[in-house]
Amino acid sequence: MEVTEARPTIPLQWLTNEPVWVDQWPLTNEKIRALNDLVQEQLQQGHIVPTTSPWNTPVFVIKKKSGKWRLLHDLRQINAVIESTGALQPGLPSPTMIPANWPIIVMDLKDCFFTIPLAAQDCPRFAFSVPSINNSEPMQRYHWTVLPQGMKNSPTICQVYVARALSGVRKQYPQILIYHYMDDILIAGASVDNLQLVVKDTAQALQKFGLKVAPEKVQKELPWRYSGWKIMEHAVEPQRVALKWEVSTLNDVQRILGAINWVRPLLGITNDTLQPLFDLLRGDSALDSKRILTPEAKEVLAHIKQAIQSRQAHRMHDGYGLQLYIINAITQPLALLGQWVATNNDPLLLIEWVFLPYQPVKTITTRVEMFAMLIREEVHTIYIPLTKEHLDWSLANSIPLRTALLSYAGTLSIHMPAHKLFMALKDIEIVAPPRCSPVPVSGITVFTDGSGKMGRAVIVWKEEEHWKEEIHVVQGTPQIVELVAVIKAFQKWSEPLNIVTDSQYVCGVVQRLEKAWLKHVNNEQLFSLFKQLWYELNRRQNDFYVLHTRSHTNLPGFIAEGNRRADRLTATVWATPVPQTIKQAQLSHEFFHQSAKALRKQFGLSWDTARAIVRACPDCQPFAAIHQTGVNLQGLYALQLWQTDVTHIAEFGRQKWVHISIDTYSGTLWATAESGEKAKDVIRHWTAAFAALGVPSTIKTDNGPGYISQKTQRFLQLWGVVHVTGIPHSPQGWAIVERSHQTLKHMLEKQKGGMVGESPQVRIDVSSKDVKVWVRSLQSGQWEGPYTLITWGRGYACVSTEQGPRWIPARCVRPALEKANQKDTDKPALANDMGTADADDHNSSEPHVNDSLE
Repeated sequence: MEVTEARPTIPLQWLTNEPVWVDQWPLTNEKIRALNDLVQEQLQQGHIVPTTSPWNTPVFVIKKKSGKWRLLHDLRQINAVIESTGALQPGLPSPTMIPANWPIIVMDLKDCFFTIPLAAQDCPRFAFSVPSINNSEPMQRYHWTVLPQGMKNSPTICQVYVARALSGVRKQYPQILIYHYMDDILIAGASVDNLQLVVKDTAQALQKFGLKVAPEKVQKELPWRYSGWKIMEHAVEPQRVALKWEVSTLNDVQRILGAINWVRPLLGITNDTLQPLFDLLRGDSALDSKRILTPEAKEVLAHIKQAIQSRQAHRMHDGYGLQLYIINAITQPLALLGQWVATNNDPLLLIEWVFLPYQPVKTITTRVEMFAMLIREEVHTIYIPLTKEHLDWSLANSIPLRTALLSYAGTLSIHMPAHKLFMALKDIEIVAPPRCSPVPVSGITVFTDGSGKMGRAVIVWKEEEHWKEEIHVVQGTPQIVELVAVIKAFQKWSEPLNIVTDSQYVCGVVQRLEKAWLKHVNNEQLFSLFKQLWYELNRRQNDFYVLHTRSHTNLPGFIAEGNRRADRLTATVWATPVPQTIKQAQLSHEFFHQSAKALRKQFGLSWDTARAIVRACPDCQPFAAIHQTGVNLQGLYALQLWQTDVTHIAEFGRQKWVHISIDTYSGTLWATAESGEKAKDVIRHWTAAFAALGVPSTIKTDNGPGYISQKTQRFLQLWGVVHVTGIPHSPQGWAIVERSHQTLKHMLEKQKGGMVGESPQVRIDVSSKDVKVWVRSLQSGQWEGPYTLITWGRGYACVSTEQGPRWIPARCVRPALEKANQKDTDKPALANDMGTADADDHNSSEPHVNDSLE
C-alpha cells in the first residue's frame, strides 16, 4: 500500500456528491463461496480494502470455460454520476509507418487496470458488499483501491497513466518509435543493440509506476503480433482471427462493421463496397431487432473474407517520401497513402488507405470539398485527379481546398504516375470543371417557382416573343415543390440553360449538388428529389447557370417580369377559378379580408356562413378591431391637424419607405410608397395626400431631416400649411400616426395571400378600397349619393362630395347596393342591419357592391 500511495493518481470529476446505494443481488451458495475466494485473493493483492462507505453497488461472479470464476462489479449507477472524459487516441497506431527492416519488440502489461491506483478520495465510491450464506452474518464490505473494470473512465486513465510512465523514455530516445495503446507497447529502432537498451530502460520506467511487464508476452522475433496485426519484415496483414459472420440482429451487423472498420484502412475496403451492410443499419434501432442478409450483403462479406486472407499493406521505406494519391471514385473519393520506390518490381508501396466518413456532417458535400478533407500536410507529394483548368477554378472558388493547402509546403501534381492501379481508375477521373457556370450561359432562360399551399410547381419561359408556362401538381413542403420545378426544367431542356428562382435554398442546392456526395436524410421524399436532381445534373452535356432573385419586387426588366409571371401562377387568387357563391366569397375574403357583414351583403350569404369564412381565415384571427383612444392632441374639425411619419415595409423592396399622413380629427389615413425619406419623397407624398383629402391647416412631424429641410419648408409655405415638430427622439408627440403604422401593416399582412405580383402602391390602395354609400340629408330626410366613403368611425363618417369632404353622423350612412334596373331613383337599394337586398337582386346583370362599413 505504501507503493500505491506514492504513485501519481488521476482524480475523477463527479456530477453529484450524494451517495449512490444499490442493494446487493441474492446469489446462490456456490457463487457466494466463489465470490469469497475471489475477494480474499484481491484483498491479499491490495486491490481492495475493508470499508464503511455509504456507497454500494452489486457484484456477481461468472464461470469461465476453463472452470475458473471471474469477479464482475456492476458500476452502471456509478458511471451515471461520473463526468465522462473524451478519447485520447482516436484510433490505433498504424504499424505500416514503422520503417521496413527495423527490428521490433512488443510488450504487454500484466493486469494493467489492477496496477493503476485510484485517487484516495474516489476509492470509497467504488464499494461493494459480500453476502453470507443464509444471512448467517452481516455482509462484509470492501472498496477498490485500483482502477475497477467496468468504470467508464478506466481506459482513459490507463492511457494517461502509462503515457506518463513512458514520457521519460520517449524524451531520452527521440530516434526510437514507441507505440502505446492501452496495455500494448511496441518499440522499434534501426539497431538491435540500441533497441535492447531502450527496452531495459522502458521496463525500469514502468516498474517505477508500479506497472508490470508480462515476461511470457514479450515478442522479439518476427512475425510480431500487435493490436490484431501480424507485422512482418516488409509487410503488415491482419491476424487470422475467428470472426462470427452470421447475422440475425442489428447487434450482429454493428459487431461485424466494427471489426471491418478496424482492418479496412490497410485492406482498402471502400464505402461503396460496404454500402449493402450500411443499409442494414437502418430501421428499428433496438439492438436485438431482426436483420436478414440480402444477397448483396452476402457478396460483400465473401469479398471481405477473401480480402482479409489475401491482402496486405507495406511497411514504409526509410529515406523515401510519402505520397498521397487521391482517387476520384464514382460516388465518393478516397485516397491512398503510399511510396514510389522505382527500384522495386512494383514501385508503388500501398501503406494505408484513407476514407471519408460514410455520413458526412453536411447534407451535400461537393467533390472539391471532399478532396480537401482527404489532404494530409505531412506528405511529400499530393496527386489530385483534376485537369489544369479544374484545379485553377477550384483554387479560385473553393475555400475548403485553399484552407487545406494553406500551410502545405510539398508538391501538388495533377499527373498520376504510370501504374496499373491508376490506369484502371482513369475512366472516372474528373476531366473538366463543373457544368454549373458562374456566369450566365448563351441559352434559354427559365423561371421556376412553387407553392406548397397550392401544390404547384411552375416553370415559365419566353419563346418567340410569347410567354409560355408549365404547371405540375406536387404535394409537399415549399422546398420540395421548388425542387420539383427545377428538376422538370432540367428534364425539359438539355441545351445550355439559365434558371431563375426566388428560392435561395433551391439555388444553393443546384450550385452544390453536381458531382457531390449526398448524406441520407430521413425525409424520403426530399432525399429522392435530391437523387433525381443529382442524376440530372451529372448527365448534362451542356453548361447551366442558376440565379437567385427576390420575389414580389416592382423592378422593371425581363428578369422581374418572368419572376412575377411565375409568382402569379402559384398564387391562390390567380390560379383558382371562380366556382359557386360560397367559394367565390372565400376567394374574395382571401384577397380583401372583408368582415362577415360585408360578405353577407356582397354575396347574399347567411350570417353563419359569412362568420365561418372569417373564422377560417388564419390571417384575420390575430387582428382584433382597433379602437383609437384619443390620448394625443387632436384637431377639433377636419383638416385642422395632421400627423405625418414614415414606416418601413421591407417586402416592398426599393419602395420600402411608406409615408403616412393621418387627420387627427377624423382618423382619415393616406399612405404612399416612396423610394426614400428625403425632402423630395416627403413633398411627393404630401402632394398626393392634399389632392385626395384636402389641404390641412397644420402638419405635425418628427425632427427628421426630410421634414425640416429648407426645400420642405418652402413647399409648406407655398400651400399655407403650418409645420410643427414634437420633442426630439420622443414618439409620444405623434402617437396617432405611430399607431396607424400597425393598422396599415396588419392589413398588408392579410393581403399577402392574394396580392402576389402587385406593386406596393396598389396594395396600399386596396387596403383603403373605395366604398360607395348613400347619405340621408338631415334637412330634407332624402337619400343622396352614392358617395365615396373616406373614413368611418364610432358615430361619425366622412364622404367625398362634389363640394368636398363632408362630415355626417354615422346613423345617416348606408352601403349602396346597385341595381341594373333601378326604377325608383328616390329610393336607393339599401341593406339594413337585419336583412339583405331583395332576392331579385341576384338575377341582375350588375354585380352587388362588395364593400362594407365594418
